[in-house]
Amino acid sequence: MAGQLKSCDVKGGMIRVTCLRCEKTKYVEVSQGTRRKVVRCTCGMSGAYTVNYRVAIREATSTRAHAILSNAREAVIRLCDTSVTGLGFTVPREYAHSFYRGQEVKIKFRGGSGSMAHRRIRVQNISGNRVGGKFS
Repeated sequence: MAGQLKSCDVKGGMIRVTCLRCEKTKYVEVSQGTRRKVVRCTCGMSGAYTVNYRVAIREATSTRAHAILSNAREAVIRLCDTSVTGLGFTVPREYAHSFYRGQEVKIKFRGGSGSMAHRRIRVQNISGNRVGGKFS
């Protein structure tokens, strides 16, 4: 497990980890807000895990899209990931200050079938020029 960073989903406040050396599986309790957890096995091997609290699975993508802000300004963005409940995208630096938590934004992008999709999101998280939103 050393050197690898594996992702684990949280269920009931616990993650399930498996040792690469002895293949022993155990459940480890994680506190709310923990993003990274290091777990040591009884055989002495330790491993690092990223903790995923998401309910829906995220699918990575790299698609060009347009964000229409409340003041009718339009920004070209890059979708990074999508899920059933929302999406994540990056914005050019000149538009990064235009987004804030709780803001309603309309997103236009081409769907998998090639048709134009229009979705409305509420901004949930902003980290630099990376924005995450939940469908509304």
